[in-house]
Amino acid sequence: MSSVLFLFVIQAFLDTLKLQAQPVQYAFFPENKNGNLATIKGRLLSQNTSAKGTPFLFNSSFYVDDSFFLFATRQELQQAIEDIDQHFARFGLIMHLGSQTSKSKPEAMFFQSSLQQARNDVDNNVLPEDIILSNGKKVHFISKFKYLGSIITPLLNKDIEIKTRIKKAKSIMGAAKT
Repeated sequence: MSSVLFLFVIQAFLDTLKLQAQPVQYAFFPENKNGNLATIKGRLLSQNTSAKGTPFLFNSSFYVDDSFFLFATRQELQQAIEDIDQHFARFGLIMHLGSQTSKSKPEAMFFQSSLQQARNDVDNNVLPEDIILSNGKKVHFISKFKYLGSIITPLLNKDIEIKTRIKKAKSIMGAAKT
């Protein structure tokens, strides 16, 4: 019974959550590799070539007690973390933020505006500094994150996920041989 009650509380939390940051508009899906905006085709990968993308607003995704939020700036992210933490407290819930000696359960990921810069950051293991909140708590940045079974990286491709699945399959096949 307690797990059902928890889902109701989380749903009430999400229904009443009002963040100051505006959703980000996505108006095109570039397929070009050279960054030339004149060659953007305006459609999803593998979509019919005559199809055109439709602009939409997006800022969050929720699945049971997992969620993610998108923000255009670091300041919006920091303000949202503080707002979400306070909103959790209204429901008697605790957001497990980090301290000087421990990592936070909530994590942040930064997506560079160019693929080249993202590759450089990933190759050199460069992460932004932790976000320090007004109460001294912190949220750290990561370079890969598993969300609903998929691995997300700042490169926004499936390379790490494919490598991980191949490694897992080889491990299973190796265990089956013995």
